[in-house]
Amino acid sequence: MATTDVAAQEPPPLAEVIERIGFGWAQLRIVCLGGCVWLADGSELLLIGTVTRAVSDEWGMRAWQRGSTVSIVFLGILLGNGISGPVGDRYGRRLPILMSYLGIAVFSILSAFTQNFYQLAAVRLFVGASFGIGQPAINALSSEVCPAYWRIMMNALQQTLFTFGELYSASLVWWDDPMMRHLDWRWLLLMGSIPSVVCLVFSWLWLHESPSFIAVHGDYAGAKRVLESFCNDNGQVGLNVDFKLPPPRKESTPLEVMIENFWVICSRRLLYSTIAVIYSCFTLNVVFYGCLYAFPQVLTEVHMNAAPSVSLIVGALWELPGNVLAVVCGMFWPRKPVMIGYLVATALSLLAFGMGAGQVSGGSDHWLHLVLVHGGYTGIKGFSQVGFVAVYQYSTEIYPTVARTTGTAACLAGGRLGGMVAPLVFEWIVETTANISTFFYFTATLCIVNIMFVLFLPLETFGRSLDDYNEENETLPLTATKHNVVT
Repeated sequence: MATTDVAAQEPPPLAEVIERIGFGWAQLRIVCLGGCVWLADGSELLLIGTVTRAVSDEWGMRAWQRGSTVSIVFLGILLGNGISGPVGDRYGRRLPILMSYLGIAVFSILSAFTQNFYQLAAVRLFVGASFGIGQPAINALSSEVCPAYWRIMMNALQQTLFTFGELYSASLVWWDDPMMRHLDWRWLLLMGSIPSVVCLVFSWLWLHESPSFIAVHGDYAGAKRVLESFCNDNGQVGLNVDFKLPPPRKESTPLEVMIENFWVICSRRLLYSTIAVIYSCFTLNVVFYGCLYAFPQVLTEVHMNAAPSVSLIVGALWELPGNVLAVVCGMFWPRKPVMIGYLVATALSLLAFGMGAGQVSGGSDHWLHLVLVHGGYTGIKGFSQVGFVAVYQYSTEIYPTVARTTGTAACLAGGRLGGMVAPLVFEWIVETTANISTFFYFTATLCIVNIMFVLFLPLETFGRSLDDYNEENETLPLTATKHNVVT
């Protein structure tokens, strides 16, 4: 009887306390402060893709150099993702986010003062690394502070900030030159650094560390202070936030952490999921960032009854209903069907735009070709947002707390490899085939292959709470009830 009474009084796991606190201003604070890593990303990536032609005209760059100007950013992001994993799992989620804002601001400003291709490439490498350091950390942080039902909302809000970053930069481009013929690229890059400076200041003052990370490292009082702050923000004053402290993890060097977490994400239970999600991120990034690079160049040849800069703004605006659709799908349907649906819709949109753009750029004004162009353009911008929310959320949910940043970083790194090769592939395809449509057919094929990978994913994470790493139970980080369930 005494044993039963003690068990009944045992505090709940931290994940259950997070569920009780609920969704509110505490989570929105995380989105607005840490999630602006994605806003800065959207702003900078649209800018560098848009000003590539202006830089090329000024310096007389070749096709491979134009593509490399953007690809080098993704190489940096790939390196930054690799750094973010061990840093985020060793020192916390907050530090990589602050490092990200600082690096983006400093190196974006330096980009405006470069004098040749090699200087610009070197500086943009560090801009990309700064993005890469912050993104896995904010993805892990947002999942760890949010109730299971609302995690997809958190992710969608962050992707919406990416869209606002695009809108900010597209508005700068429109202000500078609506027809995008004579852009002042140095002024644009300077203006693009402003969001990072502002976010650095506010995040330094008000961004919390993850209570899950603090608890795993044995600081019960520190985790409880963060939880009490969440309660105050969400109007849950007085809620009991006592929780069962997980076994503390042994102190390790960053190298040891990286090796240990590598074996976690490559364990028997998670290896296929890791490979499949890495490929999913790769495909998603090739599609989205390849098109983000291609559209500023394609839209100057494919007339859409508006100035090219206005078409960029319209395309960014179409991402907003895409994020709304992502929230609806993510909150009411399992992750795997949502990912398959996004891939099917995106593949069809790519095929439609490719067929229509090939005809319109050749001088056709047939109504069907215009419908294919506009419909495909809208679908690519909108449905890809569903992919970002679903795939990136899934990548954080399948890993345990101690390896979550590392697992997320590995998936994002695979995605960034896709973003890195996409501009080079576009330039190579256009130079080789002299046909802009081929690139869109190529990316549609990647989506079709991706469907096969998703169909065989063993884990369905929809509606399950995040749990801590249990070495005896291999790495099943998500629980539906008391026990881990694999579907």
